[in-house]
Amino acid sequence: MADHLSEESQRSLQPGEIVTVAPALTAEMGRYLYVVVDGFLDPRYIIARLGGDGYQWPNVHRKDLTPPAPLSIIRVADADGEAAYTAG
Repeated sequence: MADHLSEESQRSLQPGEIVTVAPALTAEMGRYLYVVVDGFLDPRYIIARLGGDGYQWPNVHRKDLTPPAPLSIIRVADADGEAAYTAG
């Protein structure tokens, strides 16, 4: 089972794929869902918050991104009142 998790955390991400960010980044970025915009320089990616204002975080390392398997996606409002999405 550990091999499966290791393989999942190492595979390349595709534009449009939904991801969460590592706990170390949540202080800046929050516990929201993000979408992969593009590869930067593999293994780094450009991501944007799903439902956000379009701001993009470039150069996010693959090890800090996890494709979730949520049962649902919940719409919430962030601290600024903007729409955001989180895994349910």
